Amino acid sequence: MSVLTLKFTNESQLPDSEVYFGFVPGSTTDSFEISYIPDVLAPVQEAVKPLNTAKGPGNWYRYDQLKNGVEITHFSGRIYVSYGQTWEVLDAYYEPAQNVTDANFFLRYDKMELTFNGKTTDVADLTSIDYWSIPMKLETSIDGIPVASDQGIKNGVDSLDIYKALRNLTLNTPSGLAQAKPALVPGSFQQHKDQKGKGFARIIGPSSYPALNGIPEIPYHVFDSYLAFLYEHFGGEQALPISGVTIPGLGNGVMAFIKGHFAGVGPNVPPTGPQSAQEYDLKGTITKETAGYVVSLSGTVGSDSVKMVFTQAELTNPAGIYGANAQFTLEVNGVSKGTIAPANDVYGWVSGDLLAGFNIGALGSIVQISNEYVGAMKSSDWFQKIPNTELFGALQSNAAFYNQYAAALQSKSDAYNFAYSDRFDAVQISLNPEKVNTLELTVMNVTTEG
Repeated sequence: MSVLTLKFTNESQLPDSEVYFGFVPGSTTDSFEISYIPDVLAPVQEAVKPLNTAKGPGNWYRYDQLKNGVEITHFSGRIYVSYGQTWEVLDAYYEPAQNVTDANFFLRYDKMELTFNGKTTDVADLTSIDYWSIPMKLETSIDGIPVASDQGIKNGVDSLDIYKALRNLTLNTPSGLAQAKPALVPGSFQQHKDQKGKGFARIIGPSSYPALNGIPEIPYHVFDSYLAFLYEHFGGEQALPISGVTIPGLGNGVMAFIKGHFAGVGPNVPPTGPQSAQEYDLKGTITKETAGYVVSLSGTVGSDSVKMVFTQAELTNPAGIYGANAQFTLEVNGVSKGTIAPANDVYGWVSGDLLAGFNIGALGSIVQISNEYVGAMKSSDWFQKIPNTELFGALQSNAAFYNQYAAALQSKSDAYNFAYSDRFDAVQISLNPEKVNTLELTVMNVTTEG
C-alpha cells in the first residue's frame, strides 16, 4: 500500500494558531483515508475528518496541529487554507460561493487540489481559476531528494505584483455591465451588516460570477466584441483583411478548424462510443441571428457526422468561454441529442478546443508560427506549436480578445489560470508513488496597499 506524506510550512507571517487547513473530498463516494500524528512523543495516528460533511463550524485543523504532517492513503479533492478566521459549513458538502450573498464571502481563504490513490497517474496542482487569494507553493521529494515544484509565485515575482495586476484589470469594470463591480473583495462590493473579516480577501476570477443579470455582474471584458470581430472578418463570402493580412482558408462563415485526436477516457478506454479514442475534424463557423451570434462546429467525429451549436448567450456568460462550460446543442448523424454541457467525452474535448481558442486569442489571430497563421491552424496545433509564453496578448493586439485574468497570471504563477491551462503547460505535478513519497505545501504572505 502506497502512502503520501503531506507536510505543511507556514510562511504567512501569521501565528501558527491563525492558519487553518481543511480537507474536502471531490465526491461523497470517494475514499478518504488521511491520518496525522499530533505529537512525536505519542505517535498514535489519528484520523483526519473531512471538512464539510455536516452543517456547523467544520473540521478545520490549525497549522500547529499539523506540524508533523499527515499521511494520505486515499484522497481526491481540495485542501482549503483559511487565514485568521475559518469559513463555516452552511450545509452538508457546502463550499463557499464567490457571491456577495454568501455568508463567508468576505473571509480570506484559498485552495489547492490533490489526487492520491497510490497510482502512477496521481497529481497535485495549484488553482487560481475561481479566485486568487493566498499564494502557495508545492514541492515533491522522495526520501528527502527534491523531485518537482509548483510555484504559486514564480521566481523573480512578488505577490504584490500579482495582486496589482489582477486588481487593475477590473477597476474600471471594462465589461460595461450595469451591476459590475471591481473584482477585489471586499473592494467596492456592498458591505453587508453581517460582514466578517476586513481588508483584502480575494480577487474573483471571471468564471466565478453569477449568470449575466445576476449580482454582482462580471467586471471583466465579456467576449461580445470578439464575436463581432470574428463575424466581421469571416462571416462574409471572403475573409476581410486584419491589419492588412488575410488569413487563407477562412471566410464564408468559417473562422476556425477544430481538428485533432481524442485519446479516450481511461485507464481502460472503451472501444466504441463518445469516450473511445477517435479523430475529429470540424469547421467552426459564425453566423448572426436575431438573438445574436451563433458559433457552429460541423464535420466528423470518429465515423459520425456531427454538429455542435453554441449561442452568444451561452458563450458570453461567465460559465461559458471563461468557465469552459458553455452548453451546446448536439446533433449526431442527423439526430438531435438536445442541449448538453461539456462532459468527459469526445464532445467535451472538442468544445474544449473551441473555448481554449477563445481564451488564448487563437481565433482570428494573424500571428505566424513556423510560417503558419495561428488562425488557420488546426486547433490541436495550438496546443503543440504555440509556445506557452506566446499566448493571449502575443496572439491578439486587442485586450478584449482573450482572457486577461489568465494572461496576468500566466507569466507570474504556475497555478491553473483557466480551465484548459494544462493543454498548454505542465500545471500539475506528479504524485506517482514510484517517484514521490512526500509533498510539501507552503502557504505564503501577500502584502497589499491600504
